This record gives sequence, C-alpha cells and structure tokens, in this order.
Amino acid sequence: MIDAPGRKEPRFPASKEQLVRSSMGELLRRWDVGSHDVGICGGARGADIIFAEECLTLATRVILLIALPEEEFLARSVRLPGSDWEARYRALRTRCETHFQHEERGNRYGDVDVFSRNNIWCLETAYAMVPAEYVYGLLVWDEQPTGDGPGGTSDFATRVRARAGKLAIVNPTRM
Repeated sequence: MIDAPGRKEPRFPASKEQLVRSSMGELLRRWDVGSHDVGICGGARGADIIFAEECLTLATRVILLIALPEEEFLARSVRLPGSDWEARYRALRTRCETHFQHEERGNRYGDVDVFSRNNIWCLETAYAMVPAEYVYGLLVWDEQPTGDGPGGTSDFATRVRARAGKLAIVNPTRM
C-alpha cells in the first residue's frame, strides 16, 4: 500500500506513485496484457488500485478479491486522509467484478491471517483459470523478507515462486 504519512521507513511513498504507475504500465504492455487476460488483485490503496486502473486502460477484465467486509476493508486498506484512494476504489467497484472473502470463502484456511488468506485466494483464482506458467505476479515491493505483518507482499512472492509463476517486481525504494 501507499505509505501513510509519517511512516518511519518509507516503503511506497506517495511521491513515487507516478513512477510506479509508469513501471507497472510498461510491464503490462511488455507482457501484451489486453482483453484476452484477467487482472486479479486485492483492491487496496496503492499498487492494487493502480494495477486495476492500468489493466482497465488495456481493456483487461479485472477481478477485485476483497479481504474483509467492505467498511472494515476501506478503513484498514484504502482510506488515507487527504487522498483520493477511496474515490478511486469506488470507481473501480463500478467497473470490476468484485467478491468479498467473508461472503465467498468462509474460514477455509483455519487460523491463517485474513490477508494471507486473500493472497491464497487471489492465486487460487488465477491458477483455476490458467496453468501456472501463465500466471504473472506484478508486485510493488521493497523486497524486504517481512512486511508489516502476515499476508504481505513477501508472502505473495513466496507463493508465486512456489508454483513456478512468473514474477516481476517494481521497487519504489529504488526509484
């Protein structure tokens, strides 16, 4: 996610949004992403929303898989004072197929953290649609082995690599 103001160790500062968008768009075009593809993401502020917006500009079907009931998700993963992330999320909701984990999945994974479950859900959805070699992970990540808790980008990267999917990383701390 885009860093909240005052974050001690910047990971994805708001000042890097346009550079990240440019890099993501370039990768999607290099991969020839278009109407024949599906983009799947969790809908959080920052990389997820940017990814969905970029996919839509390429006429790609986008599926938002939301980890929590919507109001809780907005509070934890989208809203940021003084930003337009919530408006952008709501605009995506009008254009994208959207599913909520609590409605669709129940607690199938036991005590696994809700965001880890969402990572698994996103990947299971992708692997149900195409063979593993056609799954591409596009991550905005500082490449640190741990993040702010379970279910982060490091967890997602590990899961993609375990299934032999392709992985590309945009690192805002190096831009």
